[in-house]
Amino acid sequence: MVTLADCQRTQHAWFRALAEATGGRSFSTHKMDWVWLPETREMLCMFPTEISDAGLEPALAEAERRGATTVGVWMSAAIRESILPQYRFERGWQPWWMTKSLDVETVAAASGARDGRVTVTAVAPDQVWLATARNPVQDGEIQDAQAKDGEHEWAGRSYAYLPPEQGTKHLAGIFDMVVAPEHQRTGIGTALLNQLSKAAFDAGAEHLLLNATPDGQRLYKNCGFALIGKGQTWWLHLDP
Repeated sequence: MVTLADCQRTQHAWFRALAEATGGRSFSTHKMDWVWLPETREMLCMFPTEISDAGLEPALAEAERRGATTVGVWMSAAIRESILPQYRFERGWQPWWMTKSLDVETVAAASGARDGRVTVTAVAPDQVWLATARNPVQDGEIQDAQAKDGEHEWAGRSYAYLPPEQGTKHLAGIFDMVVAPEHQRTGIGTALLNQLSKAAFDAGAEHLLLNATPDGQRLYKNCGFALIGKGQTWWLHLDP
């Protein structure tokens, strides 16, 4: 069974991997674990069990020093915001934690109708995969150099991540799902999930997990994901 603690650990591991791959860093301040993501200029605290001045102030100073534009705190729904409002944090979107079991039949059914718009690349063998969707450009459409790739238009992308160290549980997370607005409700999201499910399953994953927005959870529910709990986020937006 996949628990909320499993979801939180996998989310934290994903952000740590992102930080390591992009020149960021991970550090702790008085029972608060932080990740610095330089590409998005975000300083993120991952699921603290205690929130204190001693934990916040050094991290906020580090965020300012590095030129962060956003400081975020991901938390369990059971944790109180404590002093976060005193530091000008505002309550943000609510993650809906969802999971899905993988087996030969479900993966075969999902990947059987392969969608030619989606390609999957192994970013790190048996650990990280990137699924990218591109839609064929129709005759007469205007080519946009920033949005087009040859004869195909970028339509969406998502990652799957199988943490290397997680004991006997074989869990993979789906992260950073994005579908271009003009391609939503065309099956792109489902196709991305199907191909990433197969890649993760072939590498040994027995369960998938993800965090969804209240709107996005409809897609995941239709793809067989079940809600197991909700979390909370708090955000501080800094002057650029």
